[in-house]
Amino acid sequence: MLYFTGGKTGGHIFPLVNLIKSIDTPSKYVGYNDFLEEKVCKDNGIDFIGLDYKKGYFNIIKCVKKLNKLIDKKNVSCVISTGGFVSAPLVIYAILNKIPIYLFEENTILGSFNKIMYPFCKKMFVAYKMEKMKKKYVHTGLPMKKIKEHCSYDYDILIIGGSLGSKPLCDLALRLNKSYKVLLVAGRYYNDYKNKNINIIEFSNDIYTLILSSRCVITRGGAMSMYEVMYLKRPLIVIPSENTKKNHQVINAKLLSEKKALIMVRESDMNLLIDKKIKKVLYDSSYKNKMLEKQKDIIVNDSAQLIMRVIKNV
Repeated sequence: MLYFTGGKTGGHIFPLVNLIKSIDTPSKYVGYNDFLEEKVCKDNGIDFIGLDYKKGYFNIIKCVKKLNKLIDKKNVSCVISTGGFVSAPLVIYAILNKIPIYLFEENTILGSFNKIMYPFCKKMFVAYKMEKMKKKYVHTGLPMKKIKEHCSYDYDILIIGGSLGSKPLCDLALRLNKSYKVLLVAGRYYNDYKNKNINIIEFSNDIYTLILSSRCVITRGGAMSMYEVMYLKRPLIVIPSENTKKNHQVINAKLLSEKKALIMVRESDMNLLIDKKIKKVLYDSSYKNKMLEKQKDIIVNDSAQLIMRVIKNV
């Protein structure tokens, strides 16, 4: 039995959900009740072990004790974690019970939790090649769903604010909607914008179809969102949030922008530059095709199978 953990944001959750659904191995997911990971697991038919969340280290200890009662360590082959505080109870449980741990870093720099837990892991799976590839690092990309070809466009621009939503991108969508056919994935800002004469949804369980139905995509700098768009071969403009831990969205976007796989626009320059950048990816076919070629160099095919091969070999 494989045990998975990671949560609060989609970037931590969806790589694991895609991995679970790509392999024929009994799996369970451990997270917090009433957090996004619980909803996503239930929507995807994945066995979920829910823990009660409270702030503080004492609650983590309490959750570890609960896992000792709920899980038979003899039936756990390994633990795979994408990090974040949601991961702490299961990873600590694995350390105490000498269960193999595999960490997964979806950003271009290590998150705080993964950095702390690195000494305890067998391997660290990384979505993007890092500047310094340590001995335990394995470049696996991110597990993706299988897709069907999609030949028609329903929208000029898809704007995704991330699993938590983005007010600046919602405001941008309203402005661009005057000149283009726009679809906005608004997240928690859905109720604030749903009556403002724009194509809008709160959340989608089938974001792939929306991406494939759009001529270009504008997102924040979340690692999963960017990877999905590049995997589906769509021109990508990234406006990273500058209020994230370790400024990781800016670092993600800057690295991939330097590789010419996307266009990065700072939020402070958004209103000044965005129209020019959109026209570039929509109407300059040579520029667009070069971007799509660079994206191919970023994507790892058969990521799930590669991850499982590494685990079996170890």
